Amino acid sequence: MSSIIISNVTDFSIIDAVKRIADQHRTELGFHTRQAYMDSLNKGELLIAKRAAEVVGFVRYHHRRDNRTTLYEIAVTPDTRGKGAGRRLIEALITDCQRVSSRCIRLLCPVELPANRFYEAVGFIRSTRRSLLGRSRPLYEWELPVLPDRKITFVASLTSAASDLNQLIQLWEREGPSEKPFDKCIITPLFIGPKSLDYVRDIHERWGIDVIFDSGGFFVQQGRISYDELFSKLLDFYLKHDWAETYVLPDFVPTSRQSSDEVTERVHVTAAESVRFLDRLPTDWRHRALGVLQGHTPEHLKYCFDIYMDNSLQRIGFGSFDTTGVNAEINLLTAQTENRLVFVRDLIRRDFLDGKITSLPDLHLFGVSSPNIINQFKGYLATSFDSSGWQRTAGFGNVYLPFMGRRNVSHKSTALTINKGMTAKEFYAECERTEHSCPFCQDFPRLQKDRFVRMWHNAIVFCDMIKKINQVEQSKIPIQLREPNVPIDSA
Repeated sequence: MSSIIISNVTDFSIIDAVKRIADQHRTELGFHTRQAYMDSLNKGELLIAKRAAEVVGFVRYHHRRDNRTTLYEIAVTPDTRGKGAGRRLIEALITDCQRVSSRCIRLLCPVELPANRFYEAVGFIRSTRRSLLGRSRPLYEWELPVLPDRKITFVASLTSAASDLNQLIQLWEREGPSEKPFDKCIITPLFIGPKSLDYVRDIHERWGIDVIFDSGGFFVQQGRISYDELFSKLLDFYLKHDWAETYVLPDFVPTSRQSSDEVTERVHVTAAESVRFLDRLPTDWRHRALGVLQGHTPEHLKYCFDIYMDNSLQRIGFGSFDTTGVNAEINLLTAQTENRLVFVRDLIRRDFLDGKITSLPDLHLFGVSSPNIINQFKGYLATSFDSSGWQRTAGFGNVYLPFMGRRNVSHKSTALTINKGMTAKEFYAECERTEHSCPFCQDFPRLQKDRFVRMWHNAIVFCDMIKKINQVEQSKIPIQLREPNVPIDSA
């Protein structure tokens, strides 16, 4: 709601307008004296929403000494209700809580009031399922964790042939911008050739790109290696290579086609064996280890999460996507997957709120591709995601544009080409609309013919989107369930 301005109250003349709004909602808020609002003003604990010169809403609160904040009242005028003013007041309150290092916002609300739906919609969590006994009516207690604002990082998958990596490196050094193309990359070291590994280490050392070693659990899922063999070979490799930024612990990946008992067994193996693997790594590597959350149910995810938190892991990864394809190689962003992500987000928030963890673990999302979904990830508290799509989709003549699905520019007919290829005029119109520009898409005929040019264009698109996403405040990012069965790691 662009015409609404949120500000602190510094002028006592505003109190009368605030009191009028409060009195309009006396049934919901009860009676509060004018002096109460003056006291909150003096403490800097009163925010108002204004439209032009008119006060149309307020929130009154108190920052407690135990690093909790109590929300006393929030209300907007009847003609402003449903237009976003209440949400913006909560966002401003969160910002003020971050200023004073408050860990959460708490409030009580009578169980029969529609306001309970508002609190749930803006992210509050019921502290208990049962209501509390108030003075005159039962009350719900709501809590909203106040989390530090965190940035999200694009991690480029570089498990590629040595010849491809060589051409990519040379092309960037000839024509790329002066900065590095991305901050992090991920490889599966047991399934990458020695020469490819040398190229990855070279860009790590010369370009300053952090490297994540993936476990290769996907290849256990595919039957290319047993879990026991993965465990021993991965441990041997890790101990010989101490230059990675992150070491993913071995995971036993379940698929959508397995029975619930088979999935549960793999989840338990993943969590238990990850801890055994962790104990064999040098002690000072513990902060670099990443445990993977696997499973299809909340119980599975919580089982892994609790074990990792009990062992002080600072990094966790989400691999619990539904899958499709001949070898279950394509991740799907289904409604069930999103529910799992929301559940993991709430596990993190709840443990932080309860003081079980003193800092938020980094959360990495494995195997993401399409740019039209990544603006949701900060809302799940994710701090990074990896993608091979920037390379794979280029091989089919496709390119990405910010927050859009793939578009074909090669005019080749493939099973993955939904529509006819874009013309130069159509492509540059979309570039202008999405505010994209890079050195690799200035020459459209070359973009059509050269898959390596398309790859670097796609990588820059991902990085540009991340910059825009990181400029958006955490509290303003919604969680929205999408249509089921959206592929997220396909060309």
